[in-house]
Amino acid sequence: MSPTKGLTLLNGSQLSNNIALAKRIMTGIVLGCLLLQLAACSEAPPSVLGTVERDRLTLTAPVGELITRVNVVEGQQVKAGEVLLTLDSTSANARLALRQAELEQAKAKLSEAVTGARLEDIERAKAVLDGANASVKEAQRAFERTNRLYATKVLSQADLDTARAARDTSLAKQAEAEQSLRLLENGTRSEQLEQAKAAVAAASASVAIEQKALADLSLVAARDAVVDTLPWRVGDRIAAGTQLIGLLASEHPYVRVYLPATWLDRVKAGDKVNIRVDGREMPIAGTVRNIRSQPAYTPFYALNERDRARLMYLTDITISAEGQDLPTGMALAVELP
Repeated sequence: MSPTKGLTLLNGSQLSNNIALAKRIMTGIVLGCLLLQLAACSEAPPSVLGTVERDRLTLTAPVGELITRVNVVEGQQVKAGEVLLTLDSTSANARLALRQAELEQAKAKLSEAVTGARLEDIERAKAVLDGANASVKEAQRAFERTNRLYATKVLSQADLDTARAARDTSLAKQAEAEQSLRLLENGTRSEQLEQAKAAVAAASASVAIEQKALADLSLVAARDAVVDTLPWRVGDRIAAGTQLIGLLASEHPYVRVYLPATWLDRVKAGDKVNIRVDGREMPIAGTVRNIRSQPAYTPFYALNERDRARLMYLTDITISAEGQDLPTGMALAVELP
């Protein structure tokens, strides 16, 4: 073997040893990285994904009417009490005018019952009673004359009966006139007053109902919110119960996540959690507000151990002050305690 050839073989052996050594070093580095990653994963708290939500407010049509005005557009910020949309109020105004007229009529009847009879009516009743008294006196004298003549056989029994009937009739008319006068002087009965008051109360309630119906034709924002959906325009005629405007409340956002069934015994309402948001180094504090009692997904008929682990429970988490500006629908992660 020549010296040159032996040197070549020696260099090849050294090269093989170097390659093997490099492989062992790389294998050690990879295994070390995997161990570090496993250690980091074991130390990191478990988390679930969720989205930022806000209360949704739905404004529906109280009656079937024509839309006469739309004051907002989708995406607009509105304040509590601001009028968003108005429906035609022609029919509502007519019904309100009718109920107000009925109320005035009921009040007039009550006033009449409280005031009692007019002085002219009382004087007329007295005059009628005076006439009845005069008729009674005349009929009584006529009966007495007829009775004397009947006793002397000048007049017959029929004449006596006629005189007696005339006297009794005049006495009845006198009693009627006395009662009519007494009725006017005593005034309205307490029961009639109560009926008149009840009629006024009923008419007032009818007016209040129509006023409420008229006010409902102007749809108003109950809270500070953002207009989310507005599918209708001026001139559209809608049916009663149709959704007209959808709002998203501006305040008090919360996180909605799906909690695995395996964590139900470890996470309770009131627990503190950390909310991780992309782009923010520090987590946002949150509080578990509510965990639904029923699973969000349809349960299986055979709830074995594998199937139970797949059930998810809808959970709401309140966001602290530093997260009030998070946009609705933003995806984030919640670290479980």
